[in-house]
Amino acid sequence: MTMLVSGWVAIDDIETPFTSVTDSLGGSATCAALAGSLFTDVRLLAAVGEDFPDEMRRKLERPRIDLAGLQTIKGGKTSRWGARYSYDMNSRETWYPELGVSIDHLPPLLPEWDDCTAACLAAGHPVYQGELLSGLRAPRVTLVDTIKMFIDETPEELRQTIRRADFVTLNESEVRELAQMPSIARAGRDLVSNGVKGVIVKLGEYGAAFVSGEDYFVAPGYPLEDVVDPTGAGDSFAGGFLGYLDTVPEITRREIRRAIIYGSTVASFSVEGLGPSRLLTLTREEVDGRYRQFRELTHFEVDG
Repeated sequence: MTMLVSGWVAIDDIETPFTSVTDSLGGSATCAALAGSLFTDVRLLAAVGEDFPDEMRRKLERPRIDLAGLQTIKGGKTSRWGARYSYDMNSRETWYPELGVSIDHLPPLLPEWDDCTAACLAAGHPVYQGELLSGLRAPRVTLVDTIKMFIDETPEELRQTIRRADFVTLNESEVRELAQMPSIARAGRDLVSNGVKGVIVKLGEYGAAFVSGEDYFVAPGYPLEDVVDPTGAGDSFAGGFLGYLDTVPEITRREIRRAIIYGSTVASFSVEGLGPSRLLTLTREEVDGRYRQFRELTHFEVDG
């Protein structure tokens, strides 16, 4: 089993009321790839500039991550992102996005990668995401993520692409804007009625909600006392969610629910460090241990 991960590999500047970091490894594809590699083999497809530090590349050199698709663009600049979080750690002020090569240079799927069994397409242009989906021979499971920029600028192209994937992940404001409805439950149902197979609404520290034609499932967030940095938590969720599904013999309603808990579990670890730093030290044993704790916290017996 092998999962394609596409998206941005970036350099971040992050500030919270409690700590900060500059020139940190970041990007949606970075977090999704690290999370997914806890479960399955990952092929990372992304572009960086000549300014991308060798030490950051070395951090991505993991036993289960294939970097043959991480292309260095001659004369290009690596994407950068900077933001300051407020005390609730959910809202933030974005200082700047420097899109760099992540917008100008979209690496094509390597011909030898067309046999990927899963595809986790982190935020990117929806037309490009659609081309990647078309390039895969017979993936068992696919997921598309997006951001407000593409909802604002290319909404129809985005709708076409998410109808082709098995799952789309959106945060609360994104699903409301895309469906043009105030209720996330109704917004999710509306997207499903318009051809989207499965919608996962990321609720930050409050968990996630899943809507499909056959199921509605709400998972709480894992209760954490120390949240260091929420950057990349949604991408970590997506990578963990799809990475787990890539390993199961059959993708059933039960396994999708388990995958949501596994995704939430990985995301709970990711917020314990600045950027993806906690993901770089995380082990599958730690994930499985917290997954079992998560299951105990949410289990209850029905009398009668």
